[in-house]
Amino acid sequence: MSWHWVALPLLLACSAFFSSIETALFSLEDADLERAGSAAKRLMRDPQRVLLSVLLGNLFVNVLFFSVVSDLLPAAHEYDGLVWGGVALVLVLLFGEILPKSLALRAPMPVARLGSGALALFMVVARPPLAVARLALEVAMRALGGLAREESGLTTEDLAEVLESSAGHGAIEGEEADLLAEVVELEGVRVRELMTPRVDMLALDLARPLEEQRDLIDRALERRHVWLPVVRETPDDVVGQVRLRELLAGGARPLKELVRRVQYVPEVASGLDLLRVLRENKASEAVVVDEYGGTAGIVTVEDVFEQILGDLRVEDEEAPPLVVGLGEGRFRVAGALPIRDWNERFGHRVVPAGFQTIGGFVTALLGRIPRAGDRVRWRELAFRVHDVRGRRVKSVDLSIEREEALR
Repeated sequence: MSWHWVALPLLLACSAFFSSIETALFSLEDADLERAGSAAKRLMRDPQRVLLSVLLGNLFVNVLFFSVVSDLLPAAHEYDGLVWGGVALVLVLLFGEILPKSLALRAPMPVARLGSGALALFMVVARPPLAVARLALEVAMRALGGLAREESGLTTEDLAEVLESSAGHGAIEGEEADLLAEVVELEGVRVRELMTPRVDMLALDLARPLEEQRDLIDRALERRHVWLPVVRETPDDVVGQVRLRELLAGGARPLKELVRRVQYVPEVASGLDLLRVLRENKASEAVVVDEYGGTAGIVTVEDVFEQILGDLRVEDEEAPPLVVGLGEGRFRVAGALPIRDWNERFGHRVVPAGFQTIGGFVTALLGRIPRAGDRVRWRELAFRVHDVRGRRVKSVDLSIEREEALR
């Protein structure tokens, strides 16, 4: 018997292996991977490498298969070469692609368990050609990077529309849809919109005795803080954090013995990124840093929840109103009112989104540090600075000439 007839079924079996293991691995959810074994879990840490390995392996096997078939053609002169080619193609499609993929879809777990070890071995043996292929893929992906980004997945706007539609059709309750929409929008919320800014931040100084900082600790307790950042002389040098409960129970222990490690997040990170950092580090607070590495403020997991659920306050704690009506088309607006909240109340993008607060926007319009009584206009809006504390705008009186500006 010619060696060709031994090679053909072996190559067909290899093609079936690559097809089935690809389908099985990419059909498993994250929870299933935990039960599929350590080999499968390790492989799927880099799904792009797995996909590339499977495709290259299948391509190599199929090229060999058709090469063996073509080598048989001279000895089978009574048959037409086109017929042999058609038969070979049907065999590859049926036994090398369709059947193994269908079986793997029905039983992905056993296929993944049985085949992951063999695929891992192949990836070790084929490391050099895989490295070359991956490099070529990276070059191609960079060339098509713009297109890939434009067509990548659902946007937060798409998900928000789906939630709104689901609520409209009664698939989910209106309140549930609103809550889910807020969670979805966390991807578009920057940490700088959630944080307590540096100017409002209370911090203990490691270089000063605690006795000299009792007033600051009392203020922190009045604000119901549970922790404070610890700095060394300047807020830009945050060395850690301290729990107020431990501080009060510490007696005569020096501050440096109570300091814990603190997490850092960039101010441009999204709300979802912040939650991931806090969850991974089992933390509930972080110091926010700006693009220069300086301290921009502090943020807690409560700030994220307030973004989703609204203001979280105990019953006897009243939240100062950010917008107060003064009459028809007239409002008193807190300078700390976030632009995002402004847009939700007064119409989307009434104010350019590059500013974080109304106070910052008015300051930019004036081009200098505002003073009480300063007036400035923007489109149909007339601003009058009502209250200034230091260099910060505390409140602004707003007049809207056209009522249509309101939603």
